[in-house]
Amino acid sequence: MKIVKIIGLFCLFCLSFFYTEKVINLSIEQDEIMINIKDIAKKNKVNPTNAIINNDTIIPGSTGKYIDIDTSYKAMKKIGYYEPTLLIYKEIYPEISIYNNYNKYIIKGNTNKKNISLIYVLNNLNTIDNILNTLKSYNLKITFFVDSSFLNNNINIIDKLNDNEIYNYGNFGKYTKDNLIITNNIINNKSNNKAIFCLFLNKNKNSLDNCANSKMHSILPQSINYFNIKDNLGNGGIYLIDNTKELNGIIEYVLSKGYNIIPLEELIKE
Repeated sequence: MKIVKIIGLFCLFCLSFFYTEKVINLSIEQDEIMINIKDIAKKNKVNPTNAIINNDTIIPGSTGKYIDIDTSYKAMKKIGYYEPTLLIYKEIYPEISIYNNYNKYIIKGNTNKKNISLIYVLNNLNTIDNILNTLKSYNLKITFFVDSSFLNNNINIIDKLNDNEIYNYGNFGKYTKDNLIITNNIINNKSNNKAIFCLFLNKNKNSLDNCANSKMHSILPQSINYFNIKDNLGNGGIYLIDNTKELNGIIEYVLSKGYNIIPLEELIKE
């Protein structure tokens, strides 16, 4: 008899708990704060887009976002009213991404906006002052890939370049395991960015594999000058500057067409 009573009380407790939870959930759903959050959540959800792969090349996709309804509700409930600044957003990552395809050459950055990046390979001291003075006059940053032998003999050059991104160009564009370890260590410890990129002017499977094994993205840019930039300029473009004497003209043209020149890490971010 006692067992029957205990079972009965337990069932009553469970039913009471279930009913109370349903009442609370219904109350929350009818709360004006929750109604407003759900309404804005439907409008503001952005689905991710997958990276585009074509054989051994890849173009980054983009990360989506959604509003964390429950977390946002709890934050607003504390103050007692709907407040848009307290909306909590979370990211939705693309299934196909540059972050799970390190063994591909990135040929463009994100194409959703009118942004490009300019790249220069630094292997001597002759051009650096003119480049930096030009960049300073436009308040712009470009991306330097520094030859490892040159960097090892001129480590202080990093201090001069540190307003810009600095990456490893390997040994004349070829990357070995030892080169990646030694030169990346210098960049990681002395520059303002991490060594996350390799640069290729021509495809090289061995170097690509070494960079991929180090979780580094491999960049395959377009080589441009003042004349062919006019035919090749487009969203997400990654352009290698061959002649620094043309840098001023290239920048003027790019800006006149409404494009932004941004660092490479920002350009390829999904």
